[in-house]
Amino acid sequence: MKRIAAVITLFVLFGVFGFAMASATTVAVDITHGENAKYLIDPSTLTVNNTTKILAPPIVQGVGDMKWAYFGTDSSLVNESNGSIEYLGDTITADALKNVDILILGQPNSSFSPDELQAIANWFAQGDKVLWVAAGSDYGSGVQAQDVADSVLDHLGYGNLRIDPCSVEDPSSNAGAGYRVVGHVNPDPNTPFAGVIIQDFQNGGKVLYYRPGVVAWVDDKGNWHALNATSKPPLTYRIVVTSENGTIVENNDSPANAYLAGDTGVFTLLAAQIIPLGNGKQSVLIVSGGSPYGDYEPTWSPLYHGVKLDGPQFVNNILHWAAMVAQYGVPKEIAHISDPVGDDHGPGTYTYPTNPVFNQTGLFDLTGVNISKANGVYIFSFHFKNLGGNPWNAPNGFSLQIIEAYLDFKKGGNTSAIKLAANGPGSNVQLDPNHPWNLAFRVFGWGKYLVLPNGTVLDDLNVFTANNTINVIVPAKYIGDLNVNTTRIAVLVGSQDGYGVDQWRAVGVNASQWVIGGADPNAVIAGVAPRVMDLLVPTWFKPTQEEQLKSYDANNDKLATVRMIPLTKPETTTSSSSPTTTTTTTTTSSSSSSTTTTTTSSSSSSITTSNSMTTTSQPTTSSQSSTTPSSSSRKGTSICGPAAIVGLAIIPLLLRKKK
Repeated sequence: MKRIAAVITLFVLFGVFGFAMASATTVAVDITHGENAKYLIDPSTLTVNNTTKILAPPIVQGVGDMKWAYFGTDSSLVNESNGSIEYLGDTITADALKNVDILILGQPNSSFSPDELQAIANWFAQGDKVLWVAAGSDYGSGVQAQDVADSVLDHLGYGNLRIDPCSVEDPSSNAGAGYRVVGHVNPDPNTPFAGVIIQDFQNGGKVLYYRPGVVAWVDDKGNWHALNATSKPPLTYRIVVTSENGTIVENNDSPANAYLAGDTGVFTLLAAQIIPLGNGKQSVLIVSGGSPYGDYEPTWSPLYHGVKLDGPQFVNNILHWAAMVAQYGVPKEIAHISDPVGDDHGPGTYTYPTNPVFNQTGLFDLTGVNISKANGVYIFSFHFKNLGGNPWNAPNGFSLQIIEAYLDFKKGGNTSAIKLAANGPGSNVQLDPNHPWNLAFRVFGWGKYLVLPNGTVLDDLNVFTANNTINVIVPAKYIGDLNVNTTRIAVLVGSQDGYGVDQWRAVGVNASQWVIGGADPNAVIAGVAPRVMDLLVPTWFKPTQEEQLKSYDANNDKLATVRMIPLTKPETTTSSSSPTTTTTTTTTSSSSSSTTTTTTSSSSSSITTSNSMTTTSQPTTSSQSSTTPSSSSRKGTSICGPAAIVGLAIIPLLLRKKK
């Protein structure tokens, strides 16, 4: 299991972090204007006692889900990288930029021609583009790179960010010298999709800025300003900063425009600005005091003078973040529903499994859901009291939870809970018969599935996790224009079990290492015990979570019914009719239904499930099956399948009868 975890860790560090790009993003870097290609196609290595160790792969492999290209004086890098990078020529032209999504100018020190500047500006104005301009300090010839970078930004015609002609050092956060600044990835609180930027750091978000410049901004009248928490243009976000002991240094006779030598405080090493365009789209401008590639020692560096860094992870994160924001823009919240804290006990009696990984509080405690809308997507943010980190290194950024969400926004739909395994039972509940769902999704550490009412399953979601929040991005084409006044939602939270049946952890009368405890013995015997630890049920809605999850009928083999919640609080307290025990439709994968799942590895990454969606009131119970591993120590454990649980439950009943 440790080996599997190591493989997963490598995928997370140098992979796509759970994001499925509609088509591969193309990143072009420039090395025709005096930049160098350090770490672009060569790995970062460390040699000790004549032994060389690879610390990080080259950028083109480390961000391997994106296509890479470059502008250079020759095409030699193509062969040297075994074709991992494409040559675009020695001049930046409109034709060469035609298929480029992200352009990085990493500390250029020779001027761009007027035609090149115009080509860059026209390309940026198309929208859905990212331009990253970097320049270091004013030390030595660095002032020339600052001038070239600012000339590009001046001619762009969009954005306010600039590199001030000075330097910043940090006497307290550095790699052995004040000019080897160790910056901190700490996005401003209002940064959209900030979770993507800070995901999966191993070293606290520390990144190297060797002799960095400092980012400032220029207003519409040409006046320069320091970029800080209280002084920044609209839609601008500071992402990497110094410590509070950062110090401005001037190494050149030319004075700085926004800062003074000797100024101390938190200074900006990298900032991003979202630029709305007249065509309804937006592009993203990134300006930084150091380059991700090239330079004396670029931001990609994973280790410098003994300081462990998150350089490769950060560069990967910021590129994916920028591509996402360029496509989606700034999300706007349209709904928020709170859920009581401390109610992750299912019907009121459930207890956590006994394995030490569950020895925390709030692991399954949903505290609220936010729904936001951006260009072409909806973002569902599920807030938890405590996600418990990512102990098994799942690629979606969390390991212990499973979430299912169901939306009712139009007539028709389905009332069965999702079942993606042939033997079910999934969450082991049924959905509101009065409000059939039109779209549903299931997410857990190793999976993200969008489900249509007819049973079709699509891999068309993006997931990222940060600050105890799981964010799910759903393409708006599946929902349309969501009416918050008429739409209803159901959110189910459970414990994910990759060795269990259909990913939902089993429940029993008594908790054990991998089994949730506290279930009703009769419900366990009848196979109707819900596997849900928490529901989204605000305090103003009735019936309560506990009432809903107790609404099963063990005598008649009826599952509990989960009610759909309005997105907005009605003027009067919402009350749904008491859960009934009459037969309602629940989907099972019994012999009367045929389920065929085909997983493809094409660029569309789609999974299509053809399900005949037969219905029955009798749930199926089956033994555990091995799927995605989610435990580091499951070997050799005692039997914990339904048969064992039923056995435990039936003992007290037999003893009672004997008496």
